[in-house]
Amino acid sequence: MRRPISIYLGVLLILLRTVTTIVTAVNIAFDWKKVDIALDVGTGADAAEISSIVFVVLMVFFGIAVVIDLVVARLIFMGSNRARFVAMILATILVLGSAADFFADGTSFTLENGGLLGLSLDILVLVALSDSDARDFTTSNSNGRRDARRSRRLLRRSSRAA
Repeated sequence: MRRPISIYLGVLLILLRTVTTIVTAVNIAFDWKKVDIALDVGTGADAAEISSIVFVVLMVFFGIAVVIDLVVARLIFMGSNRARFVAMILATILVLGSAADFFADGTSFTLENGGLLGLSLDILVLVALSDSDARDFTTSNSNGRRDARRSRRLLRRSSRAA
């Protein structure tokens, strides 16, 4: 089965989301000194140490998110139904998180803070990967791989028995 356009679009949108994650991480890294972490930790040295720990944790989180997005995009392109399902779950969680943030704080989504771009990419990922052609492509590939594993197992068993 040929790869449908919705798979190409879904992978492209995941890669664009990855780029926005990288840009967000770079913006945070450049503006980290301007971030004011209000903690009651005692001395200024303790606050600086906690600030650097929070920075490292954030950068590791962004790095893990980028790696997960790249792996999921590759697996979807190769026809993995599980990866398509994971990408749709992640996009749903991000959309619901944006909605909760909006209703809790009244946070505005603008191009300046990246919220509008990230939200729209997540919604488009959901639309592209939930297409019936994308589902049919990934399930047929998953079924084909499962059948190939099953036939290899049967061949090994028959060769052992002989």
